[in-house]
Amino acid sequence: MKNLLTLLLLPLVLFGCGYTPVALGPGIGVKTLFIEPLDNRTAEPFLESLLTNSLIERFGRDSRLTLVKHREDAEAILNGTISSYNRKAISYNRTDDIREYRSTMRINATLRRVTDGKILWKDSVSWTEESMNNEDRSVQADNETIAIQSISERVAEQLYHRLNENF
Repeated sequence: MKNLLTLLLLPLVLFGCGYTPVALGPGIGVKTLFIEPLDNRTAEPFLESLLTNSLIERFGRDSRLTLVKHREDAEAILNGTISSYNRKAISYNRTDDIREYRSTMRINATLRRVTDGKILWKDSVSWTEESMNNEDRSVQADNETIAIQSISERVAEQLYHRLNENF
């Protein structure tokens, strides 16, 4: 009786909850995608290159998608604008020297169908990352670069998942 009950409930548990892993879900509704270089509206140089590369790397891991090199070969175009990047001190030591910074980046992104220009998806994504201060300026610059790279990867991941959730 116990085995029969298990056999009857197993399909409900596995398929009845409505959960579908992103890798098995419907995807973003297109098979070919062109990722346009992002527009950087901040004073921080090279953010657009880092984030565009992170997006290409993340979307390139989706086996349901083919990333194309020319916009005319794509069903849809993903483009966006880095609308803000800021870094501010968030903690200090006893002598009031900065111990830690918080960096935040925000991107506005749009997925548009090539044939008619219809917007398929539009949203904004942001991420925050902390980094330690260092008196050595080269170490401090490295810490900020690591934080920016981490933010770029996280924003790309978050954008990918949000886009997939809306399809």
